[in-house]
Order: sequence, then C-alpha cells, then structure tokens
Amino acid sequence: MSLPPALPAQSGEARLQEGLGHFREGQYQQAVSSFRGIIFDGDGAAESPVKAEAYYWVVRSYMALSMYDEAARNLEFFLSSYPAHRLHSEALYQKGRLLLLQGEPENAILLFDQFLERYPDHDLVANALYWIGESLYSLGRLDEAARVFARVLEEYPRSFKVSDAEYRLSLIEFKKRENELMKLLKWSHEETLRVTEEFERREKAYEQAVAVYQRRLSAAGQAAQGAAGSEVAALRSENERLRQRITVLEAQLSVEGTQDSTGASVFEDLERRRELLQAKADALAVKEALLQALAGAMESPE
Repeated sequence: MSLPPALPAQSGEARLQEGLGHFREGQYQQAVSSFRGIIFDGDGAAESPVKAEAYYWVVRSYMALSMYDEAARNLEFFLSSYPAHRLHSEALYQKGRLLLLQGEPENAILLFDQFLERYPDHDLVANALYWIGESLYSLGRLDEAARVFARVLEEYPRSFKVSDAEYRLSLIEFKKRENELMKLLKWSHEETLRVTEEFERREKAYEQAVAVYQRRLSAAGQAAQGAAGSEVAALRSENERLRQRITVLEAQLSVEGTQDSTGASVFEDLERRRELLQAKADALAVKEALLQALAGAMESPE
C-alpha cells in the first residue's frame, strides 16, 4: 500500500499570516505557536525579515497573555538584533508599555521619553504621551499627569487616546478634591478632639459648681429651692436631651471611623462632627444657664 504524498511545508510568510490571524482574533496562544514555529525554523536565516517580524509579534502575543518575562526576553533580542527593522520604533514603544505592565512606571517614563526624542513624528506619539501620564498618575504625581493628559487633548485632538485622557483628567480632579476633603477631615478630627477635651474640662467644672449650689440650696431651705425649681428642672431636662444627642453622635462617628472615608461619606463624617461640636457647645451653654439659675436662686430673698 503506497503512502499518500507529503504535504508541502508551509512557507514562513504563510505561517506569519496565520499567526497574525490568530492574534487579530484574540487567540494569543495559537499566535505564539505560529510565531515560534517561524523563529525556530532551522531553514530560515536569522536575518530573515519574516523571522524578525515573528519576534516582534511573539512579543505582542506574550504581552497579551500577561507573560511579561517571556515578552521582555524576546523584545530585548528583537531590539538588539534588528535595529534597522521597520518595526523597531514600535518595539521601543512596546518596551515602555511592557515596563508599565511590569509595575515599573518610573522606568516606563524614561523609555517613553526616549521614544519621543527619537521619533517625534511617529503615529504613536500621542499614545506614548498618554502612557507617560498614566505612569505619573500611578506614582501619585497628579499635577504632572494632568499636564500630560491635557497636552494629549490639545496637541492630538484626533488621537484614539483623547477619550481616555479626558477620563483620567476627570479622575484626577475628583482625586484632588478627595485629597482636600481628607485633609479637611483630618483637621476636623483633630479639632473635634481638642473641643472634646475642652468640653469635658468645662463640663466637669460646671458639674462641681452645680453640686456646690445644690448643697447650698438644700441647706437654704424650701423657699430658695422653690424659687429656682421650674427653671432648673427645664434646664436639667434640656441638658439630658443634649447629652443623649452627644452620645448618639459619638457612637455614629465611632462606627463610621472603621469604614473608608471617601466621597460622600467624607461629607457625612464632617457634618456629623459639626453636629457633635454644636451639641457640645449647646450642652455647655445649658450648663452655664443652669449655674446662673442656681446662683440667682441663692441670691433671691427668702
């Protein structure tokens, strides 16, 4: 029985197109297999344009698969081995992207700066600027990032990165407002502690003074007590109401303090602290009025 004739070997260009087809369809593992088949084909010379292009696209495929170490190794080989290749500039840009994906934003900034310096008229200039902005944003350098994103909008209004830059600018504005709120919240917390200490000191002094007047009134007899009775009772009732309100507010702040204070919750926390401080101020005012009422009763003729 005769064997069927062997199928002709697939050409390097055909395998490249096959790999690119897989890449476009998001089949990155199959793309890697196609490109590696070209790279390790013993029949092709290392200088083969097809093999050079396969190196570039295997890098892109590894990046899409989040296989960053493999991507970096092949990318360095491509950049050093094919400095005159038409994709060399894009490979340099992809190195910046890879550094950012690997969590090295500072090195990514340096790489994108190098790309912009060497290829100021490249189609990917706006993209490189955008990724510089992203790198700065990830480093918390919000003002610098905002300037870069604004440059993308002003200088490259038709870039694909315009909507992304606009979105990032809105996030930066929100984050800056959030940071200001957090500073205000920190100040409010410190102010609350200061006022609370003062409140407790003054309240203790008022309580001691009230106790003294009560003992004097008790010794002075029924007439003196009757003169202040209704007013003192009303003030005591109001003081108790405020005390309960203070307890509720302190409990709410204690619960909220265990949660993230961001966005609307910051406003709620600040408003709660404002209410607490006002309640404590009102409570002290009532205590002072109570003392005055008791003092007036002592001075009233029997």
